[in-house]
Amino acid sequence: MASPKGIPKHLRNLENRLNETISEVFPRAEFNAHRIPGQQRRRIALLPEHSQAFHRDWNRLDDRRRSAACCFEWARLQIFMAVHVLPILRRSKLDFHHVTVVDKRWRIAPGSADGQCFDRPRRKVRGAIELLRREGYSPVHIAAYELSGDRSLKGDYSFEPHVHLLIGGVPKAALQIAFDVRQPRSERGRHKPVRAPQIGESQLQNILSYLTKMKAQDRVEYLRSNGKTNRISNRMAPAEEVEWLRCMATVPITHMIQFGGFAEPITSRFAHREMATMLGEMK
Repeated sequence: MASPKGIPKHLRNLENRLNETISEVFPRAEFNAHRIPGQQRRRIALLPEHSQAFHRDWNRLDDRRRSAACCFEWARLQIFMAVHVLPILRRSKLDFHHVTVVDKRWRIAPGSADGQCFDRPRRKVRGAIELLRREGYSPVHIAAYELSGDRSLKGDYSFEPHVHLLIGGVPKAALQIAFDVRQPRSERGRHKPVRAPQIGESQLQNILSYLTKMKAQDRVEYLRSNGKTNRISNRMAPAEEVEWLRCMATVPITHMIQFGGFAEPITSRFAHREMATMLGEMK
């Protein structure tokens, strides 16, 4: 029996259940299961040559993992974070920090965005984690890789790969040293330490929600009234959005999120966890 909007009743019930769970666990998340099928159809229409990078509907999520362009894969990741990862973090009783690492040398020109643009951010994370372990720490971390657009006051545009981490078991000072970004010579006098605010237990769900967002988004530079520059987030223009989406379609979803330091194999569980299993774990 179909719902009034022509959607099979079991899928409408599934979407309702997902919305209830995600809104309860991640109240700030922009998650709407009812919109995902339509968003997915739009992306497939934009990239017909990459149709295999996308799931078609909720019924086919467990055949294999798809790309980072797939709306259903990001929905699965948010569900996995809500029902599996968040409880583990809360039980750990560790002090967590949210680390953001951006390096201007990672920027790439329009027309050059592909899966290799994340290689340098991954090397940065791997080197920093190895350094922390040599220093005697046992970091528990989740790293989420993103690609945003950057538009300067002059109108210059580039794509900017970067990484957000939620990391526990390491003091802030050690994190700032490990993830420090070497500045270009022209900017060394304006060096700013890596941002690493501490995250309380009540904030963990908000950070996990932030790590699992997927937006084609620009960071646009503007001049403040005091003469200093700042940046604001804007939606990408259509041409840049298509290039961003094409880049995401070449990257497996499992390469955009990284888990490390957990007592159990979280990465493997995310890669192989069936949707039905996660639904059974939902309250």
